[in-house]
Amino acid sequence: MSSGITMTRKIMQIHLSSWRYFAALTLPPLALIFNLLFSADCVLLMGLFLLTHYYCWRLWLDERLFQLIESENDLIEFDNGIAHLWAKRKGSTRSLVERWYGAKILFYKAIFSLLMLWLFSSCMIIYKISG
Repeated sequence: MSSGITMTRKIMQIHLSSWRYFAALTLPPLALIFNLLFSADCVLLMGLFLLTHYYCWRLWLDERLFQLIESENDLIEFDNGIAHLWAKRKGSTRSLVERWYGAKILFYKAIFSLLMLWLFSSCMIIYKISG
């Protein structure tokens, strides 16, 4: 494996492992959700909480799965292994760079959903205090 691919792989794994911090940062909004449990206000917060945890799960999964790929030569065997559990997409095997791009998009979606969770939680607190 070339040193550029090795370095990029390590950088990707480090960033994907941030799912732990994202999950931990959902705990304060979760406390607010429990305080609003029987109100309609908690529906949006619960949806954002669940969405953020979905993205955390996907980041965790990608972090683990990318550890299995040593080089471009592993991609066909990797896809065959994945196809045993998930429905396999028809078509050509995606390159490592394409997979990293998908993981990057997923990473940004996780950040965005976490920011939205905190934004709406903050707005809900301000609304409850002022109202």
